[in-house]
Amino acid sequence: MQPSDFLDLVKLAYSLDSDYAVMKRFGFSQTGVSNWRRNHRFPSNDVLVKFSQILDIHIGVLALHSMIWREKNPVVKAGLQSILDAIPSCDPERLEMPDHIKQMAEIAEAKAPLFD
Repeated sequence: MQPSDFLDLVKLAYSLDSDYAVMKRFGFSQTGVSNWRRNHRFPSNDVLVKFSQILDIHIGVLALHSMIWREKNPVVKAGLQSILDAIPSCDPERLEMPDHIKQMAEIAEAKAPLFD
């Protein structure tokens, strides 16, 4: 998961139309949001806690994504990824989104279909 993916998830979950709206709504700094959008920095652990609450994703899963993104050693990176892949809720085919996010996604899809 790239840092920009967090911004996209929050925008989808809360029907926000810009990174600026995410910044204002949740009190993130402009520099932080800009760095995440460009995938230059991964959010700090304090920000990951906030994303965990905003998106209803277990903080451990977000911490693993953070560790994988920052890790330089390919063996360690692969090992961390294998742990993340072993968590059933991270399997894309078995991923269960919280109900409130499913409802928001359905509303957004009805207003502007993503795929025609």
